[in-house]
Amino acid sequence: MGIRFNQVSYDYSSFAQGLYTAIKDINLEITEKHEFIALVGHTGSGKSTLAKHMNALIFPSEGNLEIFGEVITAKRNKKIKYNNIRKKVGLVFQFPEYQLFEETVEKDIMFGPMNFKITQEEAKKIAKESLNLVGLNDSYLQRNPYNLSGGEKKRVSIAGILAMDPEILVLDEPTSGLDPAGKRVLMNLFKDINEKTGKTIVIITHDMDLVYQYFNRVLVMNEGRLIYDGDPEKLFREKDLFKNHLDYPNTIKVLKYLNETLNLNLNIYQKTLEAALSEIERVVKE
Repeated sequence: MGIRFNQVSYDYSSFAQGLYTAIKDINLEITEKHEFIALVGHTGSGKSTLAKHMNALIFPSEGNLEIFGEVITAKRNKKIKYNNIRKKVGLVFQFPEYQLFEETVEKDIMFGPMNFKITQEEAKKIAKESLNLVGLNDSYLQRNPYNLSGGEKKRVSIAGILAMDPEILVLDEPTSGLDPAGKRVLMNLFKDINEKTGKTIVIITHDMDLVYQYFNRVLVMNEGRLIYDGDPEKLFREKDLFKNHLDYPNTIKVLKYLNETLNLNLNIYQKTLEAALSEIERVVKE
């Protein structure tokens, strides 16, 4: 069944503001297979708080969650094996490379599976398969994680979560700090994992270009509330997008500007640069 939020709210104490409501009255369902979801919103909108609930890293102040059949409430239930939940829903933090701590890539990826009482040989096999799944070959297994590039560290940390074989993978800003080419490589990797394994993937991002190009569902948070759940293209056709602190993808902004300044009749809803250039070429030839 995946994850279901039922009227979930979460409050925490802030030194500056006292009791602060991070998310409010969230109703949301995420299935365990084949979804590719973007989670967006301005800084402080509640995205990361929402994500931390998805694997019971924090508990709701009000309402409840159902995570693969387990009901999560404000009170910890001793009958629930929370580590099993976190195995089913893998969470990769914004700077996952800081989670690397072993002396070799292989040992780092093996760490999670070994905690679930499998043999060392099985863990080594899983480590190799997970590393290959994120696009790195076997030569990385014996390398020191600290000597890798930023992009390689991200991949290794993601491989460590994949080694746990989660049903759902949640990633907080995995493309932050990467150049456009690096972002495309990583997003193509996530899409490939989603298609090959059927795992549902939820990605927190501020990059509207990525949201428009890659995702088939987008969740929009604003001031702690879920205000949109649906198709990205429909979202970007809204005229009052800015009131929710969101921006348009660059392709839409550029084509819209050309229409307004040159009095053209371009279809501005193009997802990629290549598609935008083809649309310009079409209008110019008319």
